[in-house]
Amino acid sequence: MTTGRLWQRLNELPRHAAAQLSERDVPATPGVYAWYREAEPVSSGRAIGRKGLRTRIWHEQLKTGSDLSYSAFRRDVCAHLGVAPTIRTKIRPTVMTAVEVEVVNRWILGCDVAWIECMSPSEAERLEQLLHAEWIPSLSRH
Repeated sequence: MTTGRLWQRLNELPRHAAAQLSERDVPATPGVYAWYREAEPVSSGRAIGRKGLRTRIWHEQLKTGSDLSYSAFRRDVCAHLGVAPTIRTKIRPTVMTAVEVEVVNRWILGCDVAWIECMSPSEAERLEQLLHAEWIPSLSRH
């Protein structure tokens, strides 16, 4: 249950339907994010790399290729759905069938995502630590 003040802040932010999201919708800044399924947070994380949230959310988590190894969220969704165990999807490159990838993509496209932009990667790292100190969603493995 998300009861902390940071989770409350994140839960009150506008959510973006994954199926309707475009690359330009996602900011190219560091930040934290949460994925929601049926209005409940299922995963959260930080974006601290080059182009921040845009790279993390758009290029790594909404990426539709057969290699799941670069996204813990995609790997965890795959395991959650019983498509393939994480031990298989961590191998680089992961080779998944088109049917397996479609199942994962369809589930993710049924999610919403919200984010908080940060001024720096270190601020995003700290905010993620504080969020996870309050509560960790079921598909976030840390």
